[in-house]
Amino acid sequence: MDQAERHYREYHVPLARRLPGLRRYVIGPLVATRTVPAERHRAAILGFDSLEALRAAYGSPVGQELRVDEGNLLAQPRAILLAGEEIL
Repeated sequence: MDQAERHYREYHVPLARRLPGLRRYVIGPLVATRTVPAERHRAAILGFDSLEALRAAYGSPVGQELRVDEGNLLAQPRAILLAGEEIL
C-alpha cells in the first residue's frame, strides 16, 4: 500500500465517517475512461437525509477538516450532488 492509499484508508475514511448526519458511505475504485482520468483512483458516495444535512455536515468542524484533506489528496477535488435516489 503506498503512502497516499494509507493516508486515505487510515485518516481520510475514518474522518469522513465522523461527518454529522452521514447515513451512507461507500468507497470504491474508479475505472479510467474518456471522462475519468487515470489519476483518479477512487470515488466515494456519501448519503444524507437532505441537502441541508449535507451542507450542515460540511459546515461542521469535521466537514471543514475533511475539505482541507480532500485538497491534500487531490489536485482538483470534485463533487457531484444527487438530489435523491431511485431504485429500479
